[in-house]
Amino acid sequence: MPRDYDRPSDATRAGECAPMDCTSRSPAAFFDSIAGRYERSYGLEGGESRRRMGWVLSVLPPPPSRLLDLGVGTGREIPFLLDGGYDVTGLDASTAMLERCARRARPIPLVNADFWNTLPFEDASFGAAVALHGTLAHAPDDDALTRLASELARITVAGAVWVSEMPSPAWLDDLGRGAAFEGCVVRRTGLRTCVCEDSATSASIDVRVPSAQEWRVALEPQWDVDIAGMGPDAFAGNRAVASEDFRSHVEWRVIARRRQS
Repeated sequence: MPRDYDRPSDATRAGECAPMDCTSRSPAAFFDSIAGRYERSYGLEGGESRRRMGWVLSVLPPPPSRLLDLGVGTGREIPFLLDGGYDVTGLDASTAMLERCARRARPIPLVNADFWNTLPFEDASFGAAVALHGTLAHAPDDDALTRLASELARITVAGAVWVSEMPSPAWLDDLGRGAAFEGCVVRRTGLRTCVCEDSATSASIDVRVPSAQEWRVALEPQWDVDIAGMGPDAFAGNRAVASEDFRSHVEWRVIARRRQS
């Protein structure tokens, strides 16, 4: 059964924005405020989800394996991972999102925590991890990705695979100031940063988009790193790893493999 976590307020449970949350840029406050409309406003179309998850499953270690879903949200990917034979644990900072995830027909263990801090798991607990649909785009500082990579190396076994989906610097370059995107208004604030404001609740969240070099510097002390562009064909995007083509794609897959020592 899912672990206990703090229950959200009535306002956030209904998907509304509590007064103080509307001015906060913390990921927990933002996703609490949009939880009630997340799947219809931000979730991928069903066919696209199946296509992407088919690719993710193709690069994960063979099941059975214990897998950590970072930023599990409402749990849209859980059925694919369970059907793939994985023992899934979900982690999210938003209690409102976790409450919806807990209602799924096949519940999994759920943990309410901020994954940018120390992860609440023992060493070598997992054989794989995923962070999908831009989960890692909301790092609180420039060193956060390095800290997360170190913590994931601690809690995973040698040879573990960690798959992330992220917007790329090309995505930022394509944005105009105030451009509309997936239910948000996006305002660029720096070379690798922007702010997304939800069009319905006015809740805002900061976005950081690492470069390919920043990904490698953060992960390579413990992980071997490949970066793939996510083109119209997921497998074609994967084949772009060895070239520079991925740099022009607006979304990247980062595939990290835990080193043996």
